[in-house]
Amino acid sequence: MDYLLSVDIGTTALKSSIVARDGTIIASESRSYPVIAEGNAMEQDPRLWWGAFCETARVLVQSNPSLVFACVVLSGQMQDLIQITSDGIVAGNAILYSDTRYQEEFNRYGREFGSERAMGITRNGMDASALPPKLLHAVAVNSDPSIRYLLGAHDYVCWKLTGCMVTDLTNAATTGLLDYAHNCWSAEILEYIGIGVQQLPQLENGPVITGTVTEAASRECGLRVGLPVIHGSGDAGASTVGVGTADASIYSCYLGTSGWLAATLPSPIDPHLGVFNLRHPDGQQTITIGAMRTTGGNISWLLDLFNIRQDPYGYLQEEASKAPVGSHGVFYLPYPQGERMPFNDPHARGAFIGMTRQTGQPEMFRAVIEGIAYGIASIHEVLHTNSQEFDVTIVASGGGAENVLLTQTIADVLGVPVRRIANAANSGVLGNLVIAGNALGWFSDFSLPESCLRIDGEFMPDPANHTYHEKALSIFKRLHQALSEEFCAIANLHTDHPHKEKGEVGT
Repeated sequence: MDYLLSVDIGTTALKSSIVARDGTIIASESRSYPVIAEGNAMEQDPRLWWGAFCETARVLVQSNPSLVFACVVLSGQMQDLIQITSDGIVAGNAILYSDTRYQEEFNRYGREFGSERAMGITRNGMDASALPPKLLHAVAVNSDPSIRYLLGAHDYVCWKLTGCMVTDLTNAATTGLLDYAHNCWSAEILEYIGIGVQQLPQLENGPVITGTVTEAASRECGLRVGLPVIHGSGDAGASTVGVGTADASIYSCYLGTSGWLAATLPSPIDPHLGVFNLRHPDGQQTITIGAMRTTGGNISWLLDLFNIRQDPYGYLQEEASKAPVGSHGVFYLPYPQGERMPFNDPHARGAFIGMTRQTGQPEMFRAVIEGIAYGIASIHEVLHTNSQEFDVTIVASGGGAENVLLTQTIADVLGVPVRRIANAANSGVLGNLVIAGNALGWFSDFSLPESCLRIDGEFMPDPANHTYHEKALSIFKRLHQALSEEFCAIANLHTDHPHKEKGEVGT
């Protein structure tokens, strides 16, 4: 039997898994790490990713000494900015995909380079979370042309393993730097920013063996010297492939800390609609994705707020089920870090609306779940109206899909069946298997082998609940419209406060 080591570098944790060629997951290890956050600033120390990888790899190797790996394959959080000096030192923290603090640079880029011009090149819209404003700030601080930039967490771990600075087209398409039609970095955009193409990682057009584990890396992580390393895809590419959504009538709904609804299409659709067009890991097709900045992160925040420590997700489901559909009129806006789809507003914030003296934990818990589902439904409306004319099935994955109430609520709100893959949190592992299998010659295409796709639940929409949610959804969408100017005013008020406390970011 052939085995590989699959690694996913997420926002809050890294997970390494031993997976067999037939899709059987032999063992997994994960390590968590903190995010440094203050307002719109979101950072992370990349050295924590490498430390977590080395710890998990050593445990898996030592506990499975008889297994021989064919390769290491990576996936991870996308659209990060990691600066590497000429002597191979990480310069400060990684600026994460969810960081939107460089609004001034974003506005200048839109005026001077041109938002429509950029959209025509990248086939995507952008906001302050994209790389151009972050790079403009970085260059203004230090214009040294010897600085190299890595653009995803898996870029960094791959570099530490092999010494190769590369990235994949799925990740590159999120950055605002890719010439989408030609699968190359945009010379026009780089010239405006003031960096050279040699400062960016080399683009891999489809799955290939990137390099091998170096002696230095082997000493730290315990993997054998010369083990092939496949850089792989950004997490959106891996999870989409890993739930078998090669058929355009099947949408992937990923529910992690952030989340998205995605369809595999032959070509991109109009980015003015707020969707992101990502290159499929095959380098040719398009994954059209509507991404929410925060999905399961709302639930984690809620459980932390109420200090729920013992079986927190079981408690959430039990408590939320005590409230009726509609949460007795309580709505929750799931935007604690701003939003990018179905509207672009970095100042948007989370909010409970419609609370009364009778509102308790059950209503608040259920309102959070329904708020996430309404956000997904808003994206579904855009994707389905503009890309397909036939019935759609949703395949849910990610840790949030294991929450039965959330998955059923999404089915009820959308009015379409939702299928959940078995062990839903491992969709990225299966996607990594398919991507690595293409690079190694195990598989001839990106279809998920039938033996790997196991459905452990199908959630059919309840007609009565769907009727209620259709009415509630229209109210939900109007709530942000009504509050958007006030969210902006709140952000300005906080920025101008003379006693604003200093946070950890940038210190």
